[in-house]
Amino acid sequence: MFIGVGENSSTKCTMKFGTHNGIFHCDEVLAMAALIIAYGNTKIYVVRTRNPDKLNELDIVIDIGGGKFDHHMPGFNVCRPTGEKYASAGLVWREFAEEAIKNIMTKEGISINEDEIKAIKEQIDREFIIPVDMEDNGEKISNHTFSFISKFLPSWLETPNYDDAFSRVLAIVVDILEAIIKDKIVQVATKKELQKRYDFINDGILEIPAQTMPWLEDVVSYNESHGYRVKFIIFPYPAGGWAAQSVPPSIEKKFEQLVSFPKEWAGGNEKTLPAISGIKDAIFCHNGCFFVRAKSKDGIIKMCKIAMS
Repeated sequence: MFIGVGENSSTKCTMKFGTHNGIFHCDEVLAMAALIIAYGNTKIYVVRTRNPDKLNELDIVIDIGGGKFDHHMPGFNVCRPTGEKYASAGLVWREFAEEAIKNIMTKEGISINEDEIKAIKEQIDREFIIPVDMEDNGEKISNHTFSFISKFLPSWLETPNYDDAFSRVLAIVVDILEAIIKDKIVQVATKKELQKRYDFINDGILEIPAQTMPWLEDVVSYNESHGYRVKFIIFPYPAGGWAAQSVPPSIEKKFEQLVSFPKEWAGGNEKTLPAISGIKDAIFCHNGCFFVRAKSKDGIIKMCKIAMS
């Protein structure tokens, strides 16, 4: 975690990371966020300066100073196997990504293996880091996840405080990068859990442990190679009771359903739906007829079976 940003470091910090002062770019902000995540609960102060004597005192320096995380040296041409040239974000991610991923695993209490960690490292590099590197190297300018960073630069209408702006945007980028890493880890854990549960599909119904499990892509892929076995996903509903959701025929048609709930149920609630559906503990049916709720697991299963009949 970082405890401050400025030209002179704090005595309260455990480590000191450095980058240049003045205007900042997506490249060094994202690189610094990756470093902070990789170092977990270490108290870090970010020194922003161009003074070489101060830079030489720091533990890690990025985007300036001529070290291994500075891509501005004459003749620098370090590229990925796929050809994209590294900038500071990519150089830092290449070295510290696995540690960052493991710290998020520990934080979330999720365990995945080394091969899966390496795969996540490559996915994040390809999807999120490469666009930033290419932008900073002047190779390709495109909208990307971290394009918003420049919006935090002080405008020409105000007296600029670049360190304060850097600190504010860095906190946001740390949160976003952590969320991206967590999402990738959760996807791996989800795939493993679903593989166990496919053996227990019951009459087209697949039970999952929570509504927040990102099942869509994996279940659709499973269905495409297994004769569309899964018609409904059921799960305990966070506000109580149980819920069911229709599975779409494909990702491209994710707002359609392999099997919809009866049209006459649309908009039904706890007062009207029991009589309409014949399920005494039915609570709700979405107007789109793809999502229903009941007070019990037995009730939700019955609603799915009625839809399939």
